[in-house]
Amino acid sequence: MTAHDQIRAMLDQLMGTGRNGENNRFQVRFSDPKVCKSFLLSCCPHEILSSTRMDLGECPKIHDLALRADFEKASQSKDYYYDIDAMEHLQAFIADCDRRTELAKQRLAETQEELSAEVAQKANKVHELAEQIGKKLARAEQLGAEGFVEESMKLMEEVS
Repeated sequence: MTAHDQIRAMLDQLMGTGRNGENNRFQVRFSDPKVCKSFLLSCCPHEILSSTRMDLGECPKIHDLALRADFEKASQSKDYYYDIDAMEHLQAFIADCDRRTELAKQRLAETQEELSAEVAQKANKVHELAEQIGKKLARAEQLGAEGFVEESMKLMEEVS
């Protein structure tokens, strides 16, 4: 975007669509159903969550800073109740996030159960092996004390 385009965008944001004395330069007004009411109130989840793990992609409705400026100017004299639309939009988004979170928790619980069962099985096997090693070491000591050194050495080799 060139510097000229950036300045034009800032002027649109500040003064609205009719900043050059033109009335309704665009065919779309802020009251059009194609315009994102949440954006006009600066709370569109598509914009707020961009570049996060919950990125929703682009909003299907129109986001235009000039329309926001028009809305802000018009809302000083009349209440359009767009805050209700924005609240419903955000509540639907929150419900969707809650649903996703519950599904993730369920998957996590299932994998943890599988892992804990696997860990318990491996721990039992390690315990059995440790017990067998202990018995063989005790037997090797006993054989060594009784004078059967060769048998004792064979058992020690099995342990290591």
